[in-house]
Amino acid sequence: MFPRRIAMAVLSAALLLTATAGTAAATKPTPAPAPATAGERPLTPEEEALAAAKLAAAEAYVALAAREGVDLSTLACVTPNATEDGATIDACAIPQGFLTVSARDQTKNIYCGPAVGQVISNYSWAMAAAANKYTQAKIAGWMSTDLNGRTDAPALEDGLEASTAGSPRRPAGWDWVVINLTDTDRDGQFGDQLHTMVRSNISNSKMPLAIPVKPYAIGDAFHLSSWARPVNSVGHWIAAYGWVGLWTGTDSSLLYYTDSSRDEGGSTGKFKDPMRHIAGMIMDHTGRLVW
Repeated sequence: MFPRRIAMAVLSAALLLTATAGTAAATKPTPAPAPATAGERPLTPEEEALAAAKLAAAEAYVALAAREGVDLSTLACVTPNATEDGATIDACAIPQGFLTVSARDQTKNIYCGPAVGQVISNYSWAMAAAANKYTQAKIAGWMSTDLNGRTDAPALEDGLEASTAGSPRRPAGWDWVVINLTDTDRDGQFGDQLHTMVRSNISNSKMPLAIPVKPYAIGDAFHLSSWARPVNSVGHWIAAYGWVGLWTGTDSSLLYYTDSSRDEGGSTGKFKDPMRHIAGMIMDHTGRLVW
């Protein structure tokens, strides 16, 4: 029998799917196998169930937007054009979503996870741009970063739970979830599922995501634009806060993120890269994210 928390999550996703389906959905192909997780522990059955329920709700949200024509209409027309990080975006034509976050430089070379936690907790607590709700050292304690010498996805999820608990921007009933990125529709790409999760979190739930990547590994097809040259990195966390463009399987769909790596070989600030590239970097690392 499911624990109560799983049952509620599954019920919520099921209700959302029922409300938006219209006709019975066709049976999906069997998903591709879950990726390797670079030494991280496997997810528990409870964690797998929570991830599946959240993904089902995200897919239902995106499907509803498509059916109602939201994808083809204006999504953000407060002004004819919007400016994000110095670039002008036609806000009345291109589907998109952004959250107001401020980048943070990591205070130790292994603190990319706590830096992401600081960015997300500051957003969740509606802190001023230069203010921090918690220090990175405090968040690192919740994430066991110093103890383990790194921040695994389940530990980062623990830290996000602690650092955003009770915050005004955290939705009621919100639960941070670790998920394995998979090729659900077996089309050979992972970016479509990533786009669904990013869009649902940012445009529906109004919450950022934590994404682990290989930032610029020698021989990999993609690298973060925030890293100018290859580096021998065990992995790196970034915080996703925005998206532009629908998924087409090309580089037209973009993910916006903060980086914290000014003293570790990368840069600190706000950046953007194609969603397809970010998905590739996730799969080159743990194949996971926290959302």
